[in-house]
Amino acid sequence: MTAGAMALTIALPTTASADAVATSLGPLPGGTLSAAFDINNIGSTVGYSDTAQGVQHAVVWGPDGQATDLGTLPGDTSSTAYTINDQGTAIVGGSFIPGQGARAVKWDGQGAISQLAAPTDATISRAYAVNNAGTAVGFWTKADGLYRALRWNQNGAYTALPALPGDTASSAGWINECGTTVGYSKTAAGVSRAVKWKPDGGVVRLKAVPGTTSSQASSINASNVIVGNAYVGTTSRAVKWNTDNSVTELPPLPGNTAASAYGVNDHGTVIGVSIDASGLHRAVKWSANGTITALGNGDAFGVNNSGAVAGFAPTPAGPLVATLWKD
Repeated sequence: MTAGAMALTIALPTTASADAVATSLGPLPGGTLSAAFDINNIGSTVGYSDTAQGVQHAVVWGPDGQATDLGTLPGDTSSTAYTINDQGTAIVGGSFIPGQGARAVKWDGQGAISQLAAPTDATISRAYAVNNAGTAVGFWTKADGLYRALRWNQNGAYTALPALPGDTASSAGWINECGTTVGYSKTAAGVSRAVKWKPDGGVVRLKAVPGTTSSQASSINASNVIVGNAYVGTTSRAVKWNTDNSVTELPPLPGNTAASAYGVNDHGTVIGVSIDASGLHRAVKWSANGTITALGNGDAFGVNNSGAVAGFAPTPAGPLVATLWKD
């Protein structure tokens, strides 16, 4: 290793036996499929379900598992909810215009929907995450189709988050309670680099992962531990950017060929997916020390501070259903 080069720490591929109990979150009445993307610290889960009419609607499942249809903006046909804050006072996602793209939206604690503002030339916008202060992050595009990171304050006013100098695109995927945001910045050649935006909006590139060609950050916890993915070609490797400025690779399950990390809680538990050579996805979690546990077939996207994991899993009949995994 040359002077000044960064070492990549690779967590030992230790595994723990699967002891999580999977619970399916039912679709809306008359629906057949659903998916969950986030669970907050009081046990409310958000995602989507199809309806009896076969259209996709954003859903919040209460701690009791009861599904509530969040609806769409007037005139829209479908919607998805991506994140809910801990008080349940803000849910964010996208509402889809028939035959066109999505508009970023926020639902309040009573389930009322409102559109989040975007630049006047926006063709698509979407909000991916919201913190307890009500600050949301996501992206917008204009006619050129390039993503551009956005942040909305609790009143819905937006601020553009810059790409890295010279880059042409960016997107924000998560924000913590301190206001630090993570996502990616993309070069004109299409290479993504994981970044974080400071609370003042300044953009910082995260350490490159040796041996990989691109990266993106998915989530950040209250301690500023960041997780995401680095790529060798199209093969994903789950990684964690530690607070000491080091990078740790989170291994897939034994015998698997790829892994992706999508969430991290304040105790350092990371969740995501491990993928085998045939493309089979298994929802997994990594402990703070890197031990991996298989949760079951499916994908994990959200984790709360109690360790409950939200995602989706296939059913014997075929359709995916929103799923919670709990120890």
